[in-house]
Amino acid sequence: MTRFPPPEDRSRAGQHEETFGAALRAAISKRDLTLDRIRSRLAARGVEISLATLSYWQQGRSRPERPKSLRALRELEAILNLRPNALFDLLDAPKPRGRPLATNGVTGRHLYGEDSPMRRILGGSFERFNEGVLPLTLSETCTVDATRSLRRITTTQVLRAVRDNQDRFLYVHGVDEGDVMPSEIRVRSGTLGEVRIDHEAGFLAAEIHFGRSLARNETAIVEYDTVLGESAIPSRTHEHRFRTPVHAFLLRVRFDPTAPPARCVGYFRPTVPAAAKQRQRLIPDASHTVHTFVPKCTPGVYGMSWRWE
Repeated sequence: MTRFPPPEDRSRAGQHEETFGAALRAAISKRDLTLDRIRSRLAARGVEISLATLSYWQQGRSRPERPKSLRALRELEAILNLRPNALFDLLDAPKPRGRPLATNGVTGRHLYGEDSPMRRILGGSFERFNEGVLPLTLSETCTVDATRSLRRITTTQVLRAVRDNQDRFLYVHGVDEGDVMPSEIRVRSGTLGEVRIDHEAGFLAAEIHFGRSLARNETAIVEYDTVLGESAIPSRTHEHRFRTPVHAFLLRVRFDPTAPPARCVGYFRPTVPAAAKQRQRLIPDASHTVHTFVPKCTPGVYGMSWRWE
């Protein structure tokens, strides 16, 4: 089992964490290939990338972001005899682009997919659930115990009413294969209302009441803990799915000191069925915690995965 370096060594290890540009330069040098040869081999695989782009990538002046560039990166890993995701794992977090955040979002069908089992538990509200309130910021802390089970998710959200007379928020939790349904929802700011569970689909939906009705543009804070039992297999991932834009999202995963993961990666997917478009290697701190912070989140799926020895 891989152990964390002692406290005095951890900061030094972080300083030498490999960057995408440095890893690409080293791989090119090891294969003794010129950029022109690499460009030709990419072209032979059906991907046209300019010499300037390849040069900027290895210098760290830019990074692959567009679908064509990400496809080229997959081919580069093969051309340079690298393992899958060796370069993808070193990509920085996606940079915010486009216009400022608006209140409009996407439908449940767009985010979750046409045949999502979530439709069964939400029914008619599936397309635009929580349409009367808008999440502004969200912070989640996940606790993984010594059995490698995700046992608690502590959540704090700041919400703004976009319509008058909003008095509740709908919280939805989905479980993956091997995970367990929450055993308890402990609301610390607000009041727990109706709870629905669909064990077959793997979803729980719970209403959290604010305690009063909000007028348009008023804000509320909800805080709650999702308590889970020990899972049958080690936990491997946690993610949050945003149907509307969010000003900031902080996700932390705290591991038991006796059971550290071998590797942690943050990622983004534009929809639930889609593959990850951006991946970022995450390094534990002195408290055995990894985190990802994303400002100006567009609708989509933001999460973290980890693997064990």
